[in-house]
Parts: sequence; C-alpha cells; structure tokens
Amino acid sequence: MNYVSPVTASSALETSSRVAVVASLGREAPLPFAFDAVLGVKSGVRSVSDDPQCEKFAHTLDLAQAGLVLRSVRFTSGRTVSLVAVPSVCWRDPVLHARILDLKWTRELSGQRLVLVPESVIRAEPRLTNALLVSACDGVHVTPRERLILLSHLTEFGGSASLEVCAEWLACSTDPAGAVLRLVTERVLTIALDRPIDLQSEVSLAARR
Repeated sequence: MNYVSPVTASSALETSSRVAVVASLGREAPLPFAFDAVLGVKSGVRSVSDDPQCEKFAHTLDLAQAGLVLRSVRFTSGRTVSLVAVPSVCWRDPVLHARILDLKWTRELSGQRLVLVPESVIRAEPRLTNALLVSACDGVHVTPRERLILLSHLTEFGGSASLEVCAEWLACSTDPAGAVLRLVTERVLTIALDRPIDLQSEVSLAARR
C-alpha cells in the first residue's frame, strides 16, 4: 500500500524517481532498510551503527541466519542501547523465540541494555513510508545559504511552518521539499510523522540538546 500523498509526489518533491522508489517499497522494504529508516527519524536518537558485540552473541546462539537486524543506538541523553529488529517469523518459531530471549539476557548480563523490536512495529504505517521518504532525501544537497534562509524564516515564524511554506522559502533550490526533508535527516528539523507526509505536514526546528 502506498501512503505517499499524490500532492507530495507531484508538487512537493521534484525528484520523481525518489518518490517512485519509496512508493514501490512501502511495506515491502527489506527489514534492515526499513529499520534504519525508522531509526533515522526517531526523536532523541543521535546516531545509529552496527553492533559487533551483539552480533558475536547472536552467532554464538546460532542466530546468524535468523534475519535479525542488530543496531547500536546512541541517544541524545548519552545513553547507548542495543536495538534488535526481529522478523515476525521468529516469534512463531519456539526455538528461535527462545534463542532470541537468550540473546537479550546474554547482552544485558554483559552490561548493555537490549530492546527487541518486532517487525510489525517497524512496518506500522504511515510512519514507515514517511521514514522511507525522509531517508530517500538524504542525498539532496542543501547549500549554506538555503539552510540559513530556512532556519531564519522558521525562527521568525515561531519555530514551525508547513512543508509547503518551507518549500516556498527555498524556491531557488532544485528540490525545495527534498531540501527540507534532508534537514530532517540531519536532525536540524523535525516533521510530523503520525499522518502521511504531504504539503500541510508541520515542520519544526529541532530542540537543541
């Protein structure tokens, strides 16, 4: 199912190929890709990386082929947590289920908190397609001048404005809305993710930490 607004696809995002890729993925996106996209827009996250130590534990427990996606996530609070995306099939297999719980306890006994994230949570809509759309804008180039223009206008507007208004401020950009969403990937801005992203989605200055 495609949750990308037709208005957004035709008017807000100039790079039609990007919208087509997101629309074709949706809930069919590979789990690692989907997990990283969702983590990329999660509030409070500072950085996401592979988790070699957790991978070692998973290998020891014969989980290397289970399809788990293991990430080390550092939050703006300074806390680091191991997050593991668990394919739905693993919950239905008693042996895999037990081994995954063993992985959690083994990792936590080593001194690192581990949170199991069900695939169904990662693929919840509209957050997944929104996250994929934002992630697809990671390669959009934003010049220092464009950045300054947008941040200055947002500050004058009290810190928030619609995606449409933000894109109008960057009319000189080759991809105005894409530039706005690129700043979301940099955590300079935030965008409402509880409804499908469209021209009326609220864009805000990210809280300073």
